[in-house]
Amino acid sequence: MGLALDQYNKRPEIIKISHHHIESKQIDKAAKSIINQLTEAGFEAFIVGGFVRDSILGLKPKDCDVVTNATPEEIKNVIPRSRVIGRRFKIVHARAGKKITEISTFRSSSQRETKRSHKGILLRDNNYGNIEEDAFRRDFTINSLYLDITKMEVIDFIGGFKDLQNNILRSIGESSLRLTEDPVRILRAIRFKAKLNLSLETELEKEIFKLAYLLKEVSSGRRYEETLKMFLTGNAVSIMSEMQNYNITEHLLPLTKGYLRAKKDRRLIFNALKNTDKRFHQNKTLTPSFLFSVLLWPALINKTGELNSKKEKIPKVSKASNIVLRRHNEHCFIPNRIQKSIKEIWEMQIMLLRIPEKSKMTLKHKRFRAAYDFLILREKSGENLGGAGDWWTKKISS
Repeated sequence: MGLALDQYNKRPEIIKISHHHIESKQIDKAAKSIINQLTEAGFEAFIVGGFVRDSILGLKPKDCDVVTNATPEEIKNVIPRSRVIGRRFKIVHARAGKKITEISTFRSSSQRETKRSHKGILLRDNNYGNIEEDAFRRDFTINSLYLDITKMEVIDFIGGFKDLQNNILRSIGESSLRLTEDPVRILRAIRFKAKLNLSLETELEKEIFKLAYLLKEVSSGRRYEETLKMFLTGNAVSIMSEMQNYNITEHLLPLTKGYLRAKKDRRLIFNALKNTDKRFHQNKTLTPSFLFSVLLWPALINKTGELNSKKEKIPKVSKASNIVLRRHNEHCFIPNRIQKSIKEIWEMQIMLLRIPEKSKMTLKHKRFRAAYDFLILREKSGENLGGAGDWWTKKISS
């Protein structure tokens, strides 16, 4: 089970390169530069979190986050092209070309500058501390590993290195408190479980079942961003399965949840997620609009009836689209430009059935490729569309 904070040995374990196997050449140049600038200015600075975790596991990390004892304003003064963002948790974004490196300040266990909702959700936490305090403020032990790039040593206050070796995901402190103060940690736990093939520690697993309802308290905008992280990072199929196992779907995607029990709808959604994972690993483009057009398609069909005839009217689809998106936005707000793209993909399902009379105009539509891919997905999932997919495939290649 997750240990109480006073039960941890606050004397850190120092893990040498012979055990963690992270090499200096793996470290992002921008992160190295930031750390060097901060240390030259008299501050401490380390790489923390996902880069350290994934590198130890032999995976290719996505980001290289830096943590320091410099405050956000001090970071901004030292690092060129950087800006302070956030109100809930102030951090700094430093830009080098198109790349942005996230720099955070050590958190403290003090409650002085914290603000919580009546349900215990942490609304603001800008108390700053030292590396030891910061280690105990993080969510899971495997994310509380600090890389000192000058000595190439990993500093472990919590036992995260051992948990990584044993494939265990464990909360730092009481799981109930950690998940309550930030319910998004429930989604992060599911994501790490699926991505890293971890086992959830018993108490953490129990509390996820118990506290999943708190996801409804997370802002709709943040839920949108977390949905993208869940399904557009290469593990969508396993994550959706885990979400169902832990009864999370109803809290994150309530309009989708009920349709996952229907064989036809489930096949469509999982075929799309499988294809999404494949495209991710092939470094191909992934778009939120295509993802949500699939996840919400069964809800649309529930309003319109089957859309498999060219005689269907586009205004009917448009009206139903507005209703479905409005209902979804009550839980997870999709930006307006993405909503527009979703509607176009849906409406084009009718246009793609109007062959050959509308083919020239349809081919020129900016959403043609996404709508065509969606049409092919529907056919591969068992829907009879009168051979429209095959017709368009030949048209494109002719």
